[in-house]
Amino acid sequence: MSKDRIYSQIEGFIETSINDKETKTNKFYYIETEEAKTKAKFIELISKDNALKNRFMNLDIVLDLSFGSGNLTTHILLDNQINYKQLILNDKFLEDCNVELKDLLNGDLSSCDFFDKDCFDEDSVDLLIFNPTHGGKPDRKNYIHKENKNFEALNETLERILKQNSIVIFRGSFEDFESLYFSKFKYQNIYLDGDSSLFVAYDIETDYKKCYEYIENEYVENKNCKKENGIEDEDLEISEYINELDTLLLNEDKSSLIVNTAKEEVKEEKGVMTDKKETGKFVNETLGKDTFSHKNLLLKGVPGTGKSQTIEDIIEKELDIKGKATNICRINIHSASSNADLMQGIGITSSDNGSIKYEEKQGLIYNHIKKALFAPNQPFVLVLEEIQENSLNELIGDLIYLIEAKKRVTVDGSKFEDEKEYDYQAFIEQVLKDEKNAHYIEIPYLVDISTEYRKMVLPANLYVFCTSNYRDDKKVIEDNLLRCFDVVEIYPQTQDTLGAEIFKSKDVSDFLSKLNELIENKFKEETHPDRYLVGHANWLDITEEDNDENKKLFYTALLKVIIEFKEIREVDFDTYVEPILSELFKEGEHLSERIQKYLDKCNFEFKSYKEMVDKLQTKIYDFLKNK
Repeated sequence: MSKDRIYSQIEGFIETSINDKETKTNKFYYIETEEAKTKAKFIELISKDNALKNRFMNLDIVLDLSFGSGNLTTHILLDNQINYKQLILNDKFLEDCNVELKDLLNGDLSSCDFFDKDCFDEDSVDLLIFNPTHGGKPDRKNYIHKENKNFEALNETLERILKQNSIVIFRGSFEDFESLYFSKFKYQNIYLDGDSSLFVAYDIETDYKKCYEYIENEYVENKNCKKENGIEDEDLEISEYINELDTLLLNEDKSSLIVNTAKEEVKEEKGVMTDKKETGKFVNETLGKDTFSHKNLLLKGVPGTGKSQTIEDIIEKELDIKGKATNICRINIHSASSNADLMQGIGITSSDNGSIKYEEKQGLIYNHIKKALFAPNQPFVLVLEEIQENSLNELIGDLIYLIEAKKRVTVDGSKFEDEKEYDYQAFIEQVLKDEKNAHYIEIPYLVDISTEYRKMVLPANLYVFCTSNYRDDKKVIEDNLLRCFDVVEIYPQTQDTLGAEIFKSKDVSDFLSKLNELIENKFKEETHPDRYLVGHANWLDITEEDNDENKKLFYTALLKVIIEFKEIREVDFDTYVEPILSELFKEGEHLSERIQKYLDKCNFEFKSYKEMVDKLQTKIYDFLKNK
């Protein structure tokens, strides 16, 4: 079908949807064709950048996270003749979307809620196109505007699906873009168009940024455009103040600073100052079991071995607090995580009159410590996932001295009144009067030039559990912290250890066991050969039945193994992969008649990664069979 006929179909869909479905209380907001064309031309302009040009030429998976009419994605892809291997059109409310595009663009249709990260495959997207409206209906989209801002869940999805070389095209306001995971990417092309701004983001080792305005049918680069870096023209000089806090911190009490945008003298505004006192309500209620002997656990292993599930089992069976969300703080560590996010930092807000206000913000871990301290008869858990992505010393440096079990403080609940509000620092002073509590650290108030410090302790009822995937020989935790943790290696499991209810197929379990045996033997000369093992998680749901569903699940799990060795571990195919797999696929006790049949249908020649990936993909993805 020609581009013109596809565009005509989209316009017909929009017109029909609005005429047939729109009411006074139910408005539809699909992207108009002229806007889609304008933005497609902008993509053409910036794709001439060498770094972007190379990435646009090597696209495997394109995902429109909330496609609606599909007008924006269609014009971007077709107007610019962008080639892709797989297009996924996703929207929670498919009944209000242009589902005919699936066949017109040779794509797949999915109905994942972009607030549900588990609905998406990890590291799966090369180009993300995101116009965040469910079915074009802001009143139903439950998205990130006004009172419904839910950046945390959305960012978990974005972080899951994007990878290092992903390109993001985002249509929305600067405020929303700034709050999303991909805004952390080091390169941003920004096209300003009022409330319909378009942002292109991708990771590259440079701080170079461009900002454009669309003026008289031309894209004009504007180094001072109003929303560059989120600063209005009239506020540009204010940013200079932000970099000179020492100059600003002149008054005796600066727990909060006010900078007037009319460039008046920096002053302190009484009535809006933030009281440095932190308070909390003491809770004497007993909950769960605080008898688990391992305060600090580090679970290490290759992906898919059940590290997170092991922690869930401890929370449920050993601590008995499953379902008590306030007692559990789970943080996924990534390269952009910072001490300011987790412990303490400076927050900057603005008031209606344009004043800028500086306040301390307390991070997730700091707040969780306070919760645990005020409820000493309950176990609390801090879960740090994927800690190999960053330095724990940098992230939780304030806690390094206190994290050892013998340096934790124990709160005697009999000395405090239930449900009473206590000043946090006074509470700590009272706790430290107990002879058995001798350890604390002092940390400064960040928006303050006085010599006053706050004290921090780590309560004995707080458990710190970490997970880490093997990454070559990189240390996942520093030596000074490693001695404080019980390190548990988590290895791939079989049906014999997990049981048939969890690992549903015996022949698949035997196949995986043989694969890992061959891997371990082939890499025995390498440092830590067990880091090359294959986790069991992707194989668990394959049942004993010989049907198309199980066949696809088997091929999908095998494809992930091959892609992981190719893309993540960067293992030489001829030296390692071909010998392992050619031996594995020989008939033997580890191959059932069913699995042998599945493998025979692939007709592998073991020529290269490309050959094996291509054959497996055509077995899994129907839309590739005609290519």
